[in-house]
Amino acid sequence: MRRLGVASLGFARQAWLRTALASAGWQVVPFWTDCDAIGVWGRGGVAERGQAIATARRLPLVTIEDSFLRSVYPGRGPSAGLLIDDLGVHFSPRSRVEQILESRPIVDEDARVALGLIRHHRLSKYNHWTAQTDLPERFVLVIDQLAGDAALGGAGRAEFAAMLASAREDARVLGVPVLVRGHPAGRGLVPIDVARVPAGVNPWDLWPRCAGVHVWSSTLGYEAILAGLRPTIHGHPIYAGWGLSDDRQDFPDRHARLTAEQLFTGIMRDASHWTDPATGREEDMIRAVGRLASQVEAFRRTTIRPRLYGVSLWKRRRVAQFFPHDGPKTRVAWASRASGQARIEDGFLRSRGLGAALVPPVSLSFDEDGIHYDPSRPSRLERVISRSVDLPPAAIARAERLIERLRAERVAKYNLMPEPRPEPGYILLIGQVSDDASVTAGAYERTEIDLIAAARAAHPDRRLIFKPHPDVVAGLRTGSIPQDIEVVTGHLPDLLESAERVWTLTSLAGFEALLRNVSVTCLGQPFYAGWGLTEDLGGAPQRRTTRPTLTGLVHAALIDYPLYLDPRTGRGCGPEDILDWLKEGGAERPVRLSALGRLITRARLAARST
Repeated sequence: MRRLGVASLGFARQAWLRTALASAGWQVVPFWTDCDAIGVWGRGGVAERGQAIATARRLPLVTIEDSFLRSVYPGRGPSAGLLIDDLGVHFSPRSRVEQILESRPIVDEDARVALGLIRHHRLSKYNHWTAQTDLPERFVLVIDQLAGDAALGGAGRAEFAAMLASAREDARVLGVPVLVRGHPAGRGLVPIDVARVPAGVNPWDLWPRCAGVHVWSSTLGYEAILAGLRPTIHGHPIYAGWGLSDDRQDFPDRHARLTAEQLFTGIMRDASHWTDPATGREEDMIRAVGRLASQVEAFRRTTIRPRLYGVSLWKRRRVAQFFPHDGPKTRVAWASRASGQARIEDGFLRSRGLGAALVPPVSLSFDEDGIHYDPSRPSRLERVISRSVDLPPAAIARAERLIERLRAERVAKYNLMPEPRPEPGYILLIGQVSDDASVTAGAYERTEIDLIAAARAAHPDRRLIFKPHPDVVAGLRTGSIPQDIEVVTGHLPDLLESAERVWTLTSLAGFEALLRNVSVTCLGQPFYAGWGLTEDLGGAPQRRTTRPTLTGLVHAALIDYPLYLDPRTGRGCGPEDILDWLKEGGAERPVRLSALGRLITRARLAARST
């Protein structure tokens, strides 16, 4: 591994940065030790010291910067990607990024999927956007920047005044107003008397209304190109000079003429280094984009200060971790125990181990409308399932990859240890706990006895196997195990591989069967019934009129609907990160209760079992 000498304490303070550089082959060391190159962050005061050290010691200079897709908040937490440049920095006249773009990058399917995900989830470099506001139908946008930003190349108020004058002339001709997009870090170089876009508005809400965009070197000019616009560029950023913008400066060394996809591919695939924040390992661009998309979608839904109701004492600390942002006080209730402005339940990729054994969840179902298991009222999950028929190809590709992993890695809700499986060629009947909320809400008083009787009537000559609920098998909740039918207790994905059909009241096992292409018969009304993917003997809500594909159903249930928390980092993540954690043998320890907590928990379990 090459040794990268640094003079900035920022490298020492940020473990994620050192880990990311290590995955790129660089060990961070103090600059005065033996090293192969000097590393600096961008340009500026501390970077100038590093440049001087590199010159004095006749060592190569390596410049590190955030990639153009970073995080939710500016400067907080690990960056999704880094630009590691051994020739310069992307906003300088000469850089490795420029060299890559000049080579005319070849766009592949991964690049198209990643760009499609960015457009679908409306991702920007930073993503802490929560404001909703009325804007003019059309306007010319001027993008402000902070004084002293190294990417300005020395430009100041005079240059920005000239840029504003140019934008005003365009606006006069078009008959539209001028609006200024301020920098999220504070006051910039454009005079404050010009009308501004309110802080907190997502740039993707601006692009469809822009009659023109004027920018010096902000990465928002690059994002405008990805949105299909042709911005006017007054500075010397890396995304100008390739035939995609109206350039007010000359770029004599940039001869290639690129498409927006080639520009994206060169900067984001070929020049950027993406790292898994939990393991420090290098990863592909799609994984990094998917993770940030999940974090951003969760942020948009959880900018609240939750007041928890009906949440067990042992689970409260974990639940609070899913809501790390501040905002208005909101009543958030455990759906089966209390009512609230939002309702939560365990997620569909829950843990390795049972909730009844006090193993904390790594995902939550979070519903601002109803809750997924209650068919008597609409839920957010129903809404996203209905919308899944309009998913773009990139989102479909992500869901297809997720399905492949779920099948190959045999992942289920609880991920218990596998046991010997029966000979193939049987009908699998799924048992549930009678007081389970999904049964009381969606089975309409049908029981496991009704389930067995209906399956026998439908398949009189077939082998039927009954799988009891894991809580009952573990002795953690009271329930009956039928004596007049063959019973198995193995790992559900293993059983589904050999099953010809699954019968259930409302169990999530029916959904897990669908994603493994096993036919499902429902005697109740679970969230996955009524969409044309199951045999619905228990009926289904009439409002479920759309016909999603299995891929769309999986995207809604496992990507759009839940919140995920990576146990390795304590931060939000996507379902792919949970699969990584499980694949590595990840397991959370059961929560240890005080004597009072044990008494309360036992009392609740006893009450639910009577």
